[in-house]
Amino acid sequence: MDEDTDLLNESYESMTQVDPLSLLLSVKTSNHVYVKSDEYAWVPARLLESDGEKATVSIPHYRDEQAIQSDGGRGSKTSSKVVVELKDYPTRALYLQNVDEEGNLREVEDMVDLPFLHEAAILYNLKFRHKQGKPYTRTGDIVIACNPYQWYNHLYTEQVRHQYAETLVWSIPDGSCDPRSTITPHVYEASALAYRGLSVEGDDQSILVSGESGAGKTETVKILLSHLASVQRGRNAKPLPDVPHQKQHDPIVQRVLDSNPLLEAFGNAKTVRNDNSSRFGKYLQLQFDAEDPAAAAFAGKTAPSCVLAGSKCEVYLLEKSRVCLHEEDTERTYHIFYQLLAAPEEQKIKFWKGLEDTDNESFCYVGHTDTHEIEGKSDAERFQYTVDSLALVGIEGETLRNLMRVICIVLQLGNLIFDPDATDDGKTVISDEADLLALAELMGVTSTDLQSALTIRTIVARNEEFKVPLNSTAAKESCDAYAKEIYAKTFLWLVRTVNDATCAEMNYEGGRKSGFGLIGLLDIFGFESFETNRFEQLCINYANEKLQQKFTQDIFRSVQQEYEFEGIELGEITYDDNTDVLDLVEGRMGLLAFLNEECLRPGGNDKGFVSKVQAMNKENPCFIRENHFHECEFGIHHYAGRVIYDADAFVTKNMDTLCKDLQEISAKSTNPIIAKEMVNDSMVNLATSSGAIGASKAKKKAPARAAAQQKSSKPGMTASNRQNSSSIAQDTVWTKFKSQLTSLMSSLKLTRTRYIRCIKPNTFKEPLVMQHQSTVEQLRCAGVVAAVTISRSAFPNRLEHEIVTDRFKSAWKPGQLIKAEESAAENLEERPRILAQALLTSALKPLAYVNETGHTVQAFVLGRSRTYFRAGALEFLESERLKRLATWATLIQRYARRFTARSLYLKQRSLAIMIASYIRMRSKRRAYQHLRKVSITLQCWYRCIWAASVLNRLNRDHKATLIQTQWRMSLAVDGLRQSRKATVQIQRIMRGAIQRPKFRAALHERREEAKLENQLRALQRKLEEAEQARVEAERKAEERARARIEAEAKAAEEAKLKAAEEAEEKKNGQVDDGESAVHSAVSRLSSDGVSELHVDESPESQTRSLSAQQQTLMDESGRMLEYLRKEVFRYRTQNAQMRADFDVLKENNQRLMDANASAGASFSALNQHTKQLSKANEKLTAELAAYKKQAQKLGVIQVELKEELKMKQATYVAEVHSRLQYQKALQKIVDLVEQRCRDPRLAEDILRVADTCDSEFSQGTTTAASPKDTLSTPSPGGTSDSASRRDSFLMTSIRSLWS
Repeated sequence: MDEDTDLLNESYESMTQVDPLSLLLSVKTSNHVYVKSDEYAWVPARLLESDGEKATVSIPHYRDEQAIQSDGGRGSKTSSKVVVELKDYPTRALYLQNVDEEGNLREVEDMVDLPFLHEAAILYNLKFRHKQGKPYTRTGDIVIACNPYQWYNHLYTEQVRHQYAETLVWSIPDGSCDPRSTITPHVYEASALAYRGLSVEGDDQSILVSGESGAGKTETVKILLSHLASVQRGRNAKPLPDVPHQKQHDPIVQRVLDSNPLLEAFGNAKTVRNDNSSRFGKYLQLQFDAEDPAAAAFAGKTAPSCVLAGSKCEVYLLEKSRVCLHEEDTERTYHIFYQLLAAPEEQKIKFWKGLEDTDNESFCYVGHTDTHEIEGKSDAERFQYTVDSLALVGIEGETLRNLMRVICIVLQLGNLIFDPDATDDGKTVISDEADLLALAELMGVTSTDLQSALTIRTIVARNEEFKVPLNSTAAKESCDAYAKEIYAKTFLWLVRTVNDATCAEMNYEGGRKSGFGLIGLLDIFGFESFETNRFEQLCINYANEKLQQKFTQDIFRSVQQEYEFEGIELGEITYDDNTDVLDLVEGRMGLLAFLNEECLRPGGNDKGFVSKVQAMNKENPCFIRENHFHECEFGIHHYAGRVIYDADAFVTKNMDTLCKDLQEISAKSTNPIIAKEMVNDSMVNLATSSGAIGASKAKKKAPARAAAQQKSSKPGMTASNRQNSSSIAQDTVWTKFKSQLTSLMSSLKLTRTRYIRCIKPNTFKEPLVMQHQSTVEQLRCAGVVAAVTISRSAFPNRLEHEIVTDRFKSAWKPGQLIKAEESAAENLEERPRILAQALLTSALKPLAYVNETGHTVQAFVLGRSRTYFRAGALEFLESERLKRLATWATLIQRYARRFTARSLYLKQRSLAIMIASYIRMRSKRRAYQHLRKVSITLQCWYRCIWAASVLNRLNRDHKATLIQTQWRMSLAVDGLRQSRKATVQIQRIMRGAIQRPKFRAALHERREEAKLENQLRALQRKLEEAEQARVEAERKAEERARARIEAEAKAAEEAKLKAAEEAEEKKNGQVDDGESAVHSAVSRLSSDGVSELHVDESPESQTRSLSAQQQTLMDESGRMLEYLRKEVFRYRTQNAQMRADFDVLKENNQRLMDANASAGASFSALNQHTKQLSKANEKLTAELAAYKKQAQKLGVIQVELKEELKMKQATYVAEVHSRLQYQKALQKIVDLVEQRCRDPRLAEDILRVADTCDSEFSQGTTTAASPKDTLSTPSPGGTSDSASRRDSFLMTSIRSLWS
């Protein structure tokens, strides 16, 4: 162990002596990191190697985007190695993942607790929680809400509301920990903390809800409003049952809750991104009657109560253009139009008789739509809900009728059609008088005045008025502008009416009439960047820049508070703000000033505006003006990214002035909303509300709030005040919006602001699905990444002291931990901090440096509860930790390998001894068994040799038998095969011979058939003669054989007679002479081949005449003769059988010879015929090529003569066409004959006829002087005769062919 400790010390010293940066970057490691991806923004990977410039990573490949997660690659099937450039990453280092020892993501509820807090860590933490059905996550004081696209009932019950109120409002915090750490993130914590801040601390509160369209901002505001209404009832209020849209007992609270959906009907519309998108910004100020803190403490309450007394609402930038224009297939205009048209018929008739039997397509501003339900409710159901909500704020009866008739006026304005006047093109008339009269009846004015106001413009110059007619285009634009203005002023009237019904000053009966505490809910449009960005996007992004400035300041303030609590110097914090962008927009030489100047200047236009902005801000880095931009295009570097704007119609949209004629016709209207509200831009009808609020609130703590409310009344200036303004620029849209925005920011600065950032996780509205690219873009636009950058500007990473000492305990030097424990034993409370300081001072010593003042700057700073690391310090520690773990792992492996090797050696030794004894035993036993086996083998061998000899003898006999059998069988099989082959050949030849005459008879002429028949008869005669000659020869041979046999028999008979006579004469002769005579006679008979001997002598007479010896000789001779007789009979029988076989073979041979001769003749004829066909084929091929060339030449001639042929008379043209068709028909006939005709002579004759026809046609063509002469002077006489003969012969040939 001492050697191992020395080894570790040497390894540690060697590691600490090298350059720390190279040590961090050149070591091989396997850290879990994130790398950039063009498709998925950030993807997890494992760092394999880095050299400071490039890094090699292993990127796992997942099934799809939703399967990508920080799991160490276990969810993927494959991976790939990729080299990335470190220059593309901040601090030239890859972002580390927040994973545990097994590579799994460490999910946190508050992302401030992430050890590695960056954009990728935020993305994957949000995705992990979103897939688990957790839509809310906090980042310090910011709550991030991902739209789940489904309703979680368990998150919004009355018990959950009460839990958050109890934890964050009614319970007394002990200060030891943040009470939010005991509950999960929720938007309820923002509303609960805002309520506590108002009731306990006495500070006005505000909650900013932002996000892009479809992210759930409006729904989040509803949830906040519902929770605040629940909390304000008090701690001991009994939870109400969970009933959707339950009615509250307090009518004021109910009006406040119902006012929000009421504005949705008039200010929300369906867009491509969201079916219920708010097309205006809204700041809802909830007014609370706060209890005096002293009275609440005297009553024993933990927190003063705040009763919801009322509310006031301010709206910003209503999208007026949607009244007249929207994408008909994918979008809709405002909900109220569809709701009104979907109402019951009797109700529509009460508002206006012109609505009878109308639908969406009856009005141009509405048009066709496929969407008839919003969030599960039809337009008809929502209309009834809207009418009920209007009744709650006092809009019912005649007022409701006037409101709906204003909506009808807007609809009817869209149906007017403007056409040029037939008498004067410069003037305009309304083509449909019925629509004009209906609109006039709705407004309560005369049709003449209305038409004049819509088609004529009154211009005032030097106290004189001029009537200028408008063309049809200008009149239509004026009509649309009038409709938009009516709707916008009606919307403001509705806001004022709602404020009158809900404001505490007019409705609260609890005692006070002013000095209310405020909790503001700001629901405003998020940062927007489209393919084409116009004036509306510039205003929206300007508002977001202002809000981002406040957001940045609030984040900086929270970081200040954190560092002050931890005891860290504030000088370490640096951050970038967006002051330069705001200066570009609202500065003295900014966009607002030049746009107002162009609006005031006669002839001001959009090009002049862009040109001036470029001339004065071309050096501003936030201004973008590239060479390929057109004249009205420019860009701005916003905090969320670069946006290119199209300044077309900027000046017109900024003017926003209604002409005098339309103002006058509005004043004449009998509808009070149009007559009185068209010049009212206020949002509150209280003339002295701000003053009253300021006076009463001065008695309380915050007099500044009254001043802010007084400033906020500026947007509510009356028409007379606005007319007294010294500058016309105050009437522009941007000026009014800037004034509203300034007032809003002043109000927000006086409040404690809390932020809720709504995120739209995917574009196809699917639950539990998150798209990386769009989510990251929204995080940047929402300022979450900027907040992280500010909070981690000086110290990107932070860890608790206990986590530092536990995670990096491997960095302790030998004996250093004991010393640190001894020094920390005196102060147990500071023990984690002391241990962390001792550990990090030693471990991060290579990263420490000396600054200009001579002080040593460590790579870390210790706070009260956390350790803050500078850039690169935590990565260095992770690298050192991995190397130390690798060293310890090597040592552990060394001991493990030694133990394993020794155990293996001992085991192998005992096994070797056992194996040796076993081998010796096996060797002796094997020798004995070998000898025994050899003996048995020799005996077996001998017996095998003897048996083999016997077997060979038997096999030899058996094989000889088999050979004989196979030989005889092969002879028979060969004979059978030859016979069968001959039979098949004969059958084939016979079938061919049978078919050929038929084929020849069908094709050959009668002459050749007669010739073949004569030849056949000659051959038959010859065969008959040959057969007769053969029969005669056989007969003669038989006669000769029979004569020879008879002669031999006669000779034998004579010999026997002669022998008998000699025997009779020499009876008394010697025996020897008789015996020799008999033998001679027998030998003579046998040598001559006598077939049959008939001896008729009587043995009894011979016996009497011969002696005993002679009798014996005669008996032997008789027996010999009998034997000879039998042999002769046997030979005769064999001869007869052989003769019969010979006759059969002879007959077969003759037949085969005849068949062979016939086959040879047929083969010769066929061969000759094949040669003739080949020659004919070659000839036809040559003729075909010639025909093709001739056809090409004729085609060329035809093209050359085509123009001339068109000039000829119809008769000649018809003749030429008939001749061309004749040639084509003839060519088709020739091709058909070549394909189907098998008789070469007939085909040759037909081709010859075709050649004759073609030659005659060619001669008839070439004999003329020229094609022109031929066409002009045809000779139908000779040509028609030859053609008729040619046609008749050709048709005869074809008929014979088909027959």
